[in-house]
Amino acid sequence: MAAGNWYSQSGIGDANNASTARGIMAALTEANKNMEAAAHPVMQAMLARDAGVGQMLGAYGYGVSFADLGSGKLAAEIEGSEATPTNFSTTNVTVTPARRAFTREISDYARSLQESLLMGEIGPDVEVMLAYEGTRLWMNSLVDQIAALASSATNTIGSTGVPLTWSALNEGILDLKNRGAASGRAMALVTVKGAKDLADDALSLGGAVQMAPQIQGLLANATAGAYVASLGGVDVYLNSELDTDSGDDLGLLITDGAIISKHQQVVLPREADSLVQAGFYSMELRRPGGSVSRIETVAYNGVAIAENGRMAAIRYVS
Repeated sequence: MAAGNWYSQSGIGDANNASTARGIMAALTEANKNMEAAAHPVMQAMLARDAGVGQMLGAYGYGVSFADLGSGKLAAEIEGSEATPTNFSTTNVTVTPARRAFTREISDYARSLQESLLMGEIGPDVEVMLAYEGTRLWMNSLVDQIAALASSATNTIGSTGVPLTWSALNEGILDLKNRGAASGRAMALVTVKGAKDLADDALSLGGAVQMAPQIQGLLANATAGAYVASLGGVDVYLNSELDTDSGDDLGLLITDGAIISKHQQVVLPREADSLVQAGFYSMELRRPGGSVSRIETVAYNGVAIAENGRMAAIRYVS
């Protein structure tokens, strides 16, 4: 039973041939992992700052300046002499929102024949199904944007052409702390290949390392969704949005403040038929022609690296 037949005017498919009602459930997809990553405190803090900025009145982008505070030292000065003033050192970052959209199509004919069949955990009508989908579409896009920043990271954990190791991850975490990112939560996104590398390496080390609480947690959480383990204070999650580079997977380790995002809330005009207005995204129901409706999910947003010192790419062979 092809789900596309509910949204297309070009054929009804076997959904219309059911002798009983169809229970419609959300399919298991790799995108489910994005929802777990989005719930992490690092991601939630980023979105909270995003919302806290408010609307960009008269501006196309949102800028952040980082002032170098407290890194200097007092210097010896002769009594009666005047110390030379030192200017603040600042780094400026700008993120520019852009429009992103995804559209589904609903046929009046298909809906009239099939909608009474829709029941189960999603329903009772097509609009509700797609409103459920809207949050996931937006989150998939946001996580994909963040994952793409790995290729621009200044710091790297692991090496080209070799599996990810327990030692490489530990060294990368220590380097992160050494750069000053020594407080708050941290999150790492890796592919299933990277997670398998970590598990295989930990088991091969044996002894005290294998029996360490974090390694036991890694093994015990094998069936606990996308969450893998907390290694060195970093919460590791499986993810499928990660990019590749020359035969390597590019995972990502981020701490609070590493990445900034900015969403511009665009209020639909009065003539628009708004299905969902969620702030970070909106869903509009419209009829461009014929007896067909389209539901368009739209977000205006962008992401950028705020401070490279607070993050690192995780590189390992695919």
